[in-house]
Amino acid sequence: MTLQEIADNMRLELGSRIERSGIMYRLFGRAKTVASIQHKIGLKGESYRSGKQKINDIIGLRIVVYFPDDVDVLAMYFDDNTVVKRHIDNPDTDTFRPQCLNITKPLPEKYVDDFRAALPQDVAPLIDNTYEIQIRTVFSEGWHEVEHDLRYKCKEDWNGYEQHSRTLNGILATLETSEWALRSLFHQMARTNMAQGNYRAMLRNKMRIRLKSTDFSPVVNNYLKSHPSTVEAFVNSDRLVVLFSLMMHEETIPLTYDNILFLVNRIDICDESLAALESPEVKATINRLLDS
Repeated sequence: MTLQEIADNMRLELGSRIERSGIMYRLFGRAKTVASIQHKIGLKGESYRSGKQKINDIIGLRIVVYFPDDVDVLAMYFDDNTVVKRHIDNPDTDTFRPQCLNITKPLPEKYVDDFRAALPQDVAPLIDNTYEIQIRTVFSEGWHEVEHDLRYKCKEDWNGYEQHSRTLNGILATLETSEWALRSLFHQMARTNMAQGNYRAMLRNKMRIRLKSTDFSPVVNNYLKSHPSTVEAFVNSDRLVVLFSLMMHEETIPLTYDNILFLVNRIDICDESLAALESPEVKATINRLLDS
């Protein structure tokens, strides 16, 4: 198995896990080429050969999500006791610079032998058995692509142009402001939908996930019409906790409007009358998810 084939397999496996939550995302996997490895060694060869550090991003996965709070969901999911290194830039109120979340984890054991066999043998001792996960939002991903090719790879072109470099970073700051404005917009839309009795749009704008149905069932929709306190509790529920639960548990549930409402009710709202509307099949599925 080649390095790229390992990266492709890991991308597919991670994608199936993320899809459980319905998060809107794009996922890319790459393996460094021999030329790229040699270039990296050329930049930091002494650190690698002295044993101070090893190359740990031969295989990389990049997750691009639509909203900044989805980064928080994924950060929680990956934050376990297997993490080798976690890097996140803290916001700086005085300087415009990109905010990055990079996580280094051990390769799954089933890929280690193929990984070692696929490495160029002359540099294999300088490389450890880890891979890197980068998590970005759509807007910051676009900025990073431009910055990587037109500044990072040719830093000498920017020597003496500090103000221009700051301006480039300022563009990212504008994009980040737009991302948070989008999240606020959808939050306000959910509350407006609630006030107008448009419960389908309310759930869609509150959760911002890929759903597998087109509306609530008639019985659930009628229940929401007659129980405004339950509707209010849903809008005030913690989206992050619900999506994290969908990702971390081994059991999966179809992401229908009814099922999402029932799951939020089980986790947060605790409306017994709403829970009574669960079919035996749905009740059993949610029970298995929460117990898994």
